[in-house]
Amino acid sequence: MLAESYRVLQVPFGTDMPQVRHAYRRLVLQYHPDRNREAGAQEMFLRVQAAYEYLQRFHNVVPVTAYATAGAASASQPKPQPVSDWDRYQYVYDPPADPKEYNAWAAVARERARKQKEKDHAAYIRATLAMKKKWWYPVARYGSYGVLLFGVLVGASFISIPIFFLLNGYFKPSLMGIITVPMGLKIVQVMLAFRVDIRKHFGEDLPETVS
Repeated sequence: MLAESYRVLQVPFGTDMPQVRHAYRRLVLQYHPDRNREAGAQEMFLRVQAAYEYLQRFHNVVPVTAYATAGAASASQPKPQPVSDWDRYQYVYDPPADPKEYNAWAAVARERARKQKEKDHAAYIRATLAMKKKWWYPVARYGSYGVLLFGVLVGASFISIPIFFLLNGYFKPSLMGIITVPMGLKIVQVMLAFRVDIRKHFGEDLPETVS
Protein backbone atom coordinates (compact mmCIF):
# COMPACT_ATOMS: atom_id res chain seq x y z
CA MET A 1 0.00 0.00 0.00
CA LEU A 2 2.92 2.35 0.71
CA ALA A 3 4.40 2.09 -2.79
CA GLU A 4 0.91 2.16 -4.31
CA SER A 5 0.11 5.42 -2.48
CA TYR A 6 3.16 7.13 -3.97
CA ARG A 7 2.25 5.76 -7.40
CA VAL A 8 -1.34 7.05 -7.18
CA LEU A 9 -0.09 10.51 -6.23
CA GLN A 10 2.41 10.35 -9.12
CA VAL A 11 5.48 11.10 -7.00
CA PRO A 12 8.71 9.06 -6.50
CA PHE A 13 8.85 6.62 -3.61
CA GLY A 14 10.17 8.38 -0.51
CA THR A 15 9.05 11.88 -1.50
CA ASP A 16 8.68 14.10 1.57
CA MET A 17 5.29 15.40 2.66
CA PRO A 18 5.46 18.98 1.27
CA GLN A 19 5.88 17.61 -2.28
CA VAL A 20 3.29 14.89 -1.60
CA ARG A 21 0.87 17.56 -0.41
CA HIS A 22 1.52 19.63 -3.55
CA ALA A 23 0.84 16.61 -5.80
CA TYR A 24 -2.28 15.81 -3.81
CA ARG A 25 -3.74 19.29 -4.27
CA ARG A 26 -3.01 19.21 -7.98
CA LEU A 27 -4.70 15.82 -8.46
CA VAL A 28 -7.70 16.75 -6.30
CA LEU A 29 -8.34 19.76 -8.51
CA GLN A 30 -7.93 17.61 -11.61
CA TYR A 31 -10.28 14.78 -10.58
CA HIS A 32 -12.78 16.53 -8.31
CA PRO A 33 -16.34 15.42 -9.28
CA ASP A 34 -17.47 19.05 -9.52
CA ARG A 35 -14.77 19.79 -12.10
CA ASN A 36 -14.29 16.49 -13.92
CA ARG A 37 -17.32 14.58 -15.24
CA GLU A 38 -15.34 11.97 -17.18
CA ALA A 39 -15.81 8.28 -16.49
CA GLY A 40 -13.45 7.08 -13.79
CA ALA A 41 -12.71 10.57 -12.46
CA GLN A 42 -14.66 10.03 -9.23
CA GLU A 43 -12.93 6.71 -8.54
CA MET A 44 -9.54 8.31 -9.16
CA PHE A 45 -10.49 11.17 -6.84
CA LEU A 46 -11.27 8.67 -4.06
CA ARG A 47 -8.02 6.81 -4.69
CA VAL A 48 -6.05 10.05 -4.44
CA GLN A 49 -7.81 10.85 -1.16
CA ALA A 50 -7.10 7.39 0.25
CA ALA A 51 -3.44 7.48 -0.82
CA TYR A 52 -2.87 10.90 0.72
CA GLU A 53 -4.55 9.93 4.00
CA TYR A 54 -2.47 6.75 4.14
CA LEU A 55 0.78 8.69 3.63
CA GLN A 56 -0.26 11.21 6.26
CA ARG A 57 -0.70 8.40 8.79
CA PHE A 58 2.53 6.76 7.69
CA HIS A 59 4.59 9.94 8.01
CA ASN A 60 3.31 10.43 11.52
CA VAL A 61 4.85 7.09 12.46
CA VAL A 62 8.04 6.58 10.45
CA PRO A 63 10.08 9.16 8.50
CA VAL A 64 9.98 8.25 4.82
CA THR A 65 13.70 8.97 4.44
CA ALA A 66 14.34 5.93 6.62
CA TYR A 67 12.80 3.81 3.89
CA ALA A 68 14.12 5.79 0.96
CA THR A 69 17.76 5.45 2.05
CA ALA A 70 19.23 1.96 2.39
CA GLY A 71 20.46 1.11 5.88
CA ALA A 72 19.04 4.28 7.45
CA ALA A 73 16.44 2.45 9.57
CA SER A 74 17.47 1.64 13.11
CA ALA A 75 16.02 -0.38 15.94
CA SER A 76 15.34 2.77 17.94
CA GLN A 77 12.87 4.07 15.38
CA PRO A 78 9.20 3.23 15.99
CA LYS A 79 7.67 0.62 13.70
CA PRO A 80 4.85 1.57 11.35
CA GLN A 81 1.36 0.77 12.49
CA PRO A 82 -0.20 -2.33 10.95
CA VAL A 83 -2.09 -1.67 7.75
CA SER A 84 -5.81 -2.43 7.92
CA ASP A 85 -7.46 -4.94 5.60
CA TRP A 86 -9.39 -2.07 4.00
CA ASP A 87 -6.17 -0.25 3.07
CA ARG A 88 -4.66 -3.44 1.68
CA TYR A 89 -7.60 -4.58 -0.44
CA GLN A 90 -9.66 -1.47 -1.16
CA TYR A 91 -8.51 -1.40 -4.80
CA VAL A 92 -7.76 -5.11 -5.20
CA TYR A 93 -10.55 -6.62 -7.29
CA ASP A 94 -9.03 -10.05 -7.95
CA PRO A 95 -8.88 -12.59 -5.11
CA PRO A 96 -5.43 -13.11 -3.58
CA ALA A 97 -3.43 -16.21 -4.41
CA ASP A 98 -2.88 -16.96 -0.71
CA PRO A 99 -5.97 -18.78 0.65
CA LYS A 100 -5.23 -17.36 4.12
CA GLU A 101 -5.83 -13.84 2.81
CA TYR A 102 -9.08 -14.68 1.04
CA ASN A 103 -11.43 -14.07 3.98
CA ALA A 104 -9.98 -10.61 4.63
CA TRP A 105 -10.18 -9.76 0.91
CA ALA A 106 -13.77 -11.05 0.68
CA ALA A 107 -14.83 -8.95 3.69
CA VAL A 108 -13.35 -5.84 2.09
CA ALA A 109 -15.03 -6.69 -1.23
CA ARG A 110 -18.42 -6.96 0.49
CA GLU A 111 -17.90 -3.67 2.29
CA ARG A 112 -16.79 -2.01 -0.95
CA ALA A 113 -19.91 -3.29 -2.70
CA ARG A 114 -22.10 -2.04 0.15
CA LYS A 115 -20.58 1.44 0.01
CA GLN A 116 -20.90 1.54 -3.77
CA LYS A 117 -24.56 0.53 -3.51
CA GLU A 118 -25.17 3.33 -1.02
CA LYS A 119 -23.45 5.85 -3.31
CA ASP A 120 -25.43 4.65 -6.33
CA HIS A 121 -28.71 4.93 -4.40
CA ALA A 122 -27.82 8.41 -3.18
CA ALA A 123 -26.98 9.45 -6.75
CA TYR A 124 -30.33 8.01 -7.94
CA ILE A 125 -32.19 10.00 -5.29
CA ARG A 126 -30.42 13.25 -6.20
CA ALA A 127 -31.02 12.77 -9.93
CA THR A 128 -34.68 11.82 -9.44
CA LEU A 129 -35.43 14.73 -7.12
CA ALA A 130 -33.78 17.08 -9.62
CA MET A 131 -35.95 15.59 -12.39
CA LYS A 132 -39.10 16.23 -10.33
CA LYS A 133 -38.38 19.96 -10.52
CA LYS A 134 -38.34 19.99 -14.35
CA TRP A 135 -41.30 21.48 -16.16
CA TRP A 136 -41.76 18.38 -18.30
CA TYR A 137 -41.90 15.96 -15.34
CA PRO A 138 -45.73 15.84 -15.02
CA VAL A 139 -46.11 15.59 -18.80
CA ALA A 140 -43.79 12.57 -18.99
CA ARG A 141 -45.25 10.94 -15.91
CA TYR A 142 -48.92 11.20 -16.90
CA GLY A 143 -48.04 10.35 -20.48
CA SER A 144 -46.53 7.10 -19.19
CA TYR A 145 -49.73 6.38 -17.30
CA GLY A 146 -51.66 6.99 -20.52
CA VAL A 147 -49.58 4.32 -22.25
CA LEU A 148 -50.13 2.03 -19.26
CA LEU A 149 -53.90 2.48 -19.37
CA PHE A 150 -54.00 1.88 -23.11
CA GLY A 151 -51.98 -1.32 -22.74
CA VAL A 152 -54.23 -2.63 -19.97
CA LEU A 153 -57.33 -1.95 -22.09
CA VAL A 154 -55.79 -3.77 -25.05
CA GLY A 155 -54.90 -6.75 -22.86
CA ALA A 156 -58.38 -6.82 -21.33
CA SER A 157 -59.99 -6.69 -24.76
CA PHE A 158 -57.95 -9.69 -25.93
CA ILE A 159 -59.02 -11.62 -22.83
CA SER A 160 -62.69 -10.71 -23.30
CA ILE A 161 -62.94 -11.74 -26.99
CA PRO A 162 -64.01 -15.39 -26.34
CA ILE A 163 -66.36 -14.24 -23.57
CA PHE A 164 -67.98 -11.80 -25.99
CA PHE A 165 -68.57 -14.52 -28.59
CA LEU A 166 -69.86 -16.97 -25.99
CA LEU A 167 -72.37 -14.48 -24.53
CA ASN A 168 -73.68 -13.75 -28.03
CA GLY A 169 -74.19 -17.41 -28.84
CA TYR A 170 -71.20 -17.90 -31.14
CA PHE A 171 -69.82 -21.08 -29.62
CA LYS A 172 -67.26 -22.01 -32.29
CA PRO A 173 -65.80 -18.49 -32.61
CA SER A 174 -65.54 -18.38 -28.83
CA LEU A 175 -63.40 -21.54 -28.91
CA MET A 176 -61.17 -19.99 -31.57
CA GLY A 177 -61.03 -16.79 -29.56
CA ILE A 178 -59.46 -18.63 -26.64
CA ILE A 179 -56.08 -18.25 -28.35
CA THR A 180 -56.27 -14.50 -27.69
CA VAL A 181 -56.48 -15.03 -23.91
CA PRO A 182 -52.75 -15.84 -23.41
CA MET A 183 -51.88 -12.80 -25.54
CA GLY A 184 -54.08 -10.60 -23.37
CA LEU A 185 -52.62 -12.01 -20.16
CA LYS A 186 -49.10 -11.39 -21.46
CA ILE A 187 -49.94 -7.78 -22.32
CA VAL A 188 -51.38 -7.23 -18.84
CA GLN A 189 -48.26 -8.80 -17.31
CA VAL A 190 -46.03 -6.45 -19.30
CA MET A 191 -48.13 -3.48 -18.19
CA LEU A 192 -47.79 -4.50 -14.53
CA ALA A 193 -44.00 -4.53 -14.94
CA PHE A 194 -44.25 -1.18 -16.69
CA ARG A 195 -46.14 0.16 -13.67
CA VAL A 196 -43.20 -0.78 -11.42
CA ASP A 197 -40.79 0.95 -13.81
CA ILE A 198 -42.90 4.11 -13.75
CA ARG A 199 -42.87 4.24 -9.95
CA LYS A 200 -39.09 3.79 -9.83
CA HIS A 201 -38.16 6.07 -12.73
CA PHE A 202 -40.35 8.95 -11.61
CA GLY A 203 -39.48 8.51 -7.93
CA GLU A 204 -43.05 8.21 -6.69
CA ASP A 205 -41.88 6.63 -3.42
CA LEU A 206 -39.28 9.32 -2.72
CA PRO A 207 -39.92 12.33 -0.47
CA GLU A 208 -39.78 15.76 -2.04
CA THR A 209 -36.59 16.52 -0.11
CA VAL A 210 -33.78 14.48 1.39
CA SER A 211 -32.88 15.15 4.99
